Amino acid sequence: MSEDTGSTVPRRQLGRALKELRLEAQMTLDGVAEALHCSRQKMWRIETGGGPVRPLDVRFMCELYGANRELSDALTNLAGETKAKGWWHSYGNAVPDWFELYVGLEQAASHLREHDDTLIPGLLQTPGYTRGVYQHRPNMPADELERVLEVRRRRQDLLVRRLPKAPRLEWILSEAVLLRCVGGTAVMAEQLVRQPPIGIMTGVRG
Repeated sequence: MSEDTGSTVPRRQLGRALKELRLEAQMTLDGVAEALHCSRQKMWRIETGGGPVRPLDVRFMCELYGANRELSDALTNLAGETKAKGWWHSYGNAVPDWFELYVGLEQAASHLREHDDTLIPGLLQTPGYTRGVYQHRPNMPADELERVLEVRRRRQDLLVRRLPKAPRLEWILSEAVLLRCVGGTAVMAEQLVRQPPIGIMTGVRG
């Protein structure tokens, strides 16, 4: 699995497949947890793609659900990809745990839609605009802010990548976003004249 998507996609794919098998087998989370000698919370995390999954657990669940050999082998192999690391894992607190899922899905998407009535979307922000957003956090260390800026730049790379093909982005902004001065007039001027990458559909809602 490429570091562009990390483990996000295989975790969710595996979780959906295992949940479908469990429901077809007419088993409850509690029943499976008891059979695996684990907690119900662990089973819930597996089915929602909340963490890496051991191939041994997947093999046991497939046997429990009566899955055929071919499907069992495929899902067991998929479990091996649930530990893959995306590029964002190396940035520490600059990418909070709750945001990792979003970044992983963003990297794997072919079409992104966004609406904002508060700020310019992160994928379109200039460095100066991003600094303006964070300037009201006086306790943020300078090195942490630099990591945030680097993460923002890495996220924006997906809009101009060639392989895999860049996703199509549609964004709609409230007029209030354009009138709100973030980082000063010079920063806003730079942000507003910045041309979006080719293939992006833009829009402004009054």
